[in-house]
Amino acid sequence: MRSYILAITVTMFLSALFAFQNIGDVTVRFLIFEWVLPQGVWEVVVFCSGAAIMWIFSIFSMFEVRSKYKKELKVKEERIVTIENEKKTILESVAAARNIVHPVADAYPQKDLEDKEPSGLVE
Repeated sequence: MRSYILAITVTMFLSALFAFQNIGDVTVRFLIFEWVLPQGVWEVVVFCSGAAIMWIFSIFSMFEVRSKYKKELKVKEERIVTIENEKKTILESVAAARNIVHPVADAYPQKDLEDKEPSGLVE
């Protein structure tokens, strides 16, 4: 911030020096208006006007770039939410798969399964 203020101060000083050294009167006509001021003053006014106009355009450009990044951020946040929901679903299905009770294994204890002879077989 200090360097910005210093740059403005130096520019203002140089502009004042330029205006003081170029004191010849210049007549400027624009549409129905007519102004007579020293040449240095006109040049400083034109320079400052150009700088102000470019500053305004740079602000609009900054808003354009910022809105582009906001859109990209929104898309990425939506993608993150989608992936997190998918992860949650997968984890829930894995947890449910681990807790599935096998009906055959629960109906017959392991010892009973070994003792039983298959029916319908003749020796």
